[in-house]
Amino acid sequence: MAHGFSEKSFAFFKELEENNNRDWYNDNKAVFKDHVEAPFVSLLEALTNRLDGTAWPLIGGKKTMFRLHRDTRLSEDKRPYKTSLGGMLTPSGSKGEASGLLYLHFARDGGFVASGFYGLSPKQLAPMRQAMVDRADAFSDVLAHLANAKRELSTAQTLSSMPRGFSEHAQHQHADMIKLKSLIVTEDLTPAIWSTGDVIDHAQAMAVDTVPLLKFQKPGV
Repeated sequence: MAHGFSEKSFAFFKELEENNNRDWYNDNKAVFKDHVEAPFVSLLEALTNRLDGTAWPLIGGKKTMFRLHRDTRLSEDKRPYKTSLGGMLTPSGSKGEASGLLYLHFARDGGFVASGFYGLSPKQLAPMRQAMVDRADAFSDVLAHLANAKRELSTAQTLSSMPRGFSEHAQHQHADMIKLKSLIVTEDLTPAIWSTGDVIDHAQAMAVDTVPLLKFQKPGV
């Protein structure tokens, strides 16, 4: 990587939390560009190269990163900047794709990597949920593969009851999975993982370990 994550990378967000205003950001924009954005872009591009030709190739770079600037027009929180940086890798290299993806999140305390399906509408999730019913054994294989890799689906976002159209499957073996609002696997990444460069290995392992989930069913649009 051209720069690599360093103490300056973490310090930028620590200081931004304390000075979340345009004057401070403009004075420190070069630090963000050199010590946060540049290594993050390099990471996404390096991961793209590593995953090329694998069972589930993913593409990422500057175009698949999220802006640091916040949209405050409809928010009570008027702070102009986010205090973290996120970016993804998708099959097409587009942020607008409703498909299995890999996401990286960098912040002052480290961050995390996640893989799967996130932020989809009930309509988009419906084909995945129906596939859990129709291909129950195949989805059991997905869960077993994740377990063998010491991974599991996050239950942080789940419905209290079965989603619309699936009430008759309340006793299904995958009922708890059908109620999930996002189908993602996550791993926390410490500051040391980022600063040593090991982050690329952790992200690659996450992508490889979750291929059966990513390939199971492409949600509808």
